[in-house]
Amino acid sequence: MTSSPNGARRRRPVLVPVALALAVVGIGVTAAFGGLKEAPEKPPPTVSPGDTIDQGQFRTQFIKAIDTTEKGDFGDTKRYLELVLKVTNMGENTASVGLMPEPGKGFSRSTTFASSLLRTRPEIKTKYGPKISVLSLGIESQQLHPGITTTVVVKYDLEPTATAPPEISIDVGSFVYEELGLRDQTHDWWLSGELKDDKGPFEPEVAARITLPVRKESS
Repeated sequence: MTSSPNGARRRRPVLVPVALALAVVGIGVTAAFGGLKEAPEKPPPTVSPGDTIDQGQFRTQFIKAIDTTEKGDFGDTKRYLELVLKVTNMGENTASVGLMPEPGKGFSRSTTFASSLLRTRPEIKTKYGPKISVLSLGIESQQLHPGITTTVVVKYDLEPTATAPPEISIDVGSFVYEELGLRDQTHDWWLSGELKDDKGPFEPEVAARITLPVRKESS
């Protein structure tokens, strides 16, 4: 060991491995910018009006969105925002059209068609939600028969003075054919998705996103 002129021992330089030094620098930079962040989720595929969406159990076309008025039973005028769809039930059994998920109430793993209309942007706020009907030969029903293409109308009540949005986007889910349970071994079509943290709540998978222009139309 070599001594310095004033008698103190000179310290030898300490060599730090390059990889370790870079790792330390990396940790510092990560900490400075708020830690590790997950990559943003990939947005769902977008489709155009009139395109067919494969939902597993259903093949669905979103035809149009209209701001329309109708004459009421007592001479008054009713105003609606309507989404017009063509739906083909590809399953072997009749399916219920059902109800759309209620905004802010979460999702359930349902077997009905309308449960796959996950959300709209903007959210159309009505007291009881939209009325959803299957129209066939001028008759309204709540059933989608196998192998038949029918018109489905999603109808929102609007106030006479309300301003309809210029366009509306819909997130659309899909269905998977799975067992109902371990005991009965029967199968059915279920809304596709997964439970958060394997426990809940249920989060449906968005199969497609479609945006429709809202057109003014008189009935």
